[in-house]
Amino acid sequence: MRLLLVTQYFPPDTGGTQTYAIELAHRFALACEAFAVVAPAINGDAVFDATLPFEVVRVAATYDTLSVKAAAPIVQLSKAHGYDATLHVQWSTAIAGLWARRRSPIERVFVAAHGRELLLSPLPTPPLRWGYSALRQRVLHAADGLFPVSHYTAGLLHNLSAAPARVRVAANGVDSERFAPADASALRDRLGLEERRVLLSMCRLVGRKGVDTVLAALPEIVKRHPDVMYLIGGTGPMEAALRQQVLEAGLDAHVRFLGRVPDAELVSYYNLCDVFVMVPRSAPPDVEGFGLVYLEAGACGKPVVGSTAGGIPDAIDDGETGHLIPPDTPDALAASLIALLSAPERAQAMGTAARRQI
Repeated sequence: MRLLLVTQYFPPDTGGTQTYAIELAHRFALACEAFAVVAPAINGDAVFDATLPFEVVRVAATYDTLSVKAAAPIVQLSKAHGYDATLHVQWSTAIAGLWARRRSPIERVFVAAHGRELLLSPLPTPPLRWGYSALRQRVLHAADGLFPVSHYTAGLLHNLSAAPARVRVAANGVDSERFAPADASALRDRLGLEERRVLLSMCRLVGRKGVDTVLAALPEIVKRHPDVMYLIGGTGPMEAALRQQVLEAGLDAHVRFLGRVPDAELVSYYNLCDVFVMVPRSAPPDVEGFGLVYLEAGACGKPVVGSTAGGIPDAIDDGETGHLIPPDTPDALAASLIALLSAPERAQAMGTAARRQI
């Protein structure tokens, strides 16, 4: 296969979709006869792209306008280099791929699916929203193959009347060489944690991520494990409210906000913690299509606790690699975390199982 990967989000920009896209790109570059990425031009892209073992074609477009502006480059690249297929990280850029299929050597158009983009209706009035939904459904029906990241996301595609024969779940993966067990004592010393038990969340600080649920569970955990420290990595609009929740609960000695964690330190933070926890709630169109952070923590040999929302059950083998609890249940969460902190051998066995399944 001679493949073009088309994505609205790509490094050096950061985020879950960016990670998904770059990891796909590295693997397709090894597996395909010819491979390149088409992505928007952003600050710092030339320096980043120079480090890659494949070509990245940058288009002067915003995230939203790439759906239109990628069409001509796809045609030009396919004619010049014989690319015969496109894979679109978001359905919207498949508009360009389908247009190019009629005007170039492109024969097949594939689309990945994550969750939120299948529920989102961003336009302001009912007629416009209807038109947007109709366009999305038409694009998904015209694609040659659809690759949802979880069974939950596959269900969303089925709700949009996608033919089951064209839908194949392709679960997220993680770089097990980068995300691996490692000594985090230097980071522990730098943070002054000594021998304290550590819970960790890494996420954007928005309501649906459920950090408030962890904070609500923490007083009960502190009763059983007075040395516990909860580290919260990330920034976002809920940070002020979460800080206020910590103060009102008298938890300031047990919670530390890390801010944005540098990518180079992410593995060290995973290795520092005893348990990784993130318990999102569903707030359509904002849903957790899979939850890559659970795999990253698990690859570092850590047990994980997540909620049953969205596609998270595809990322956690309940009772084997961690625990799944219903969203918005602080009591159940406290019981789960207390059980893991109270039985370190069992927690370690879960982390070993999580690492083994990567």
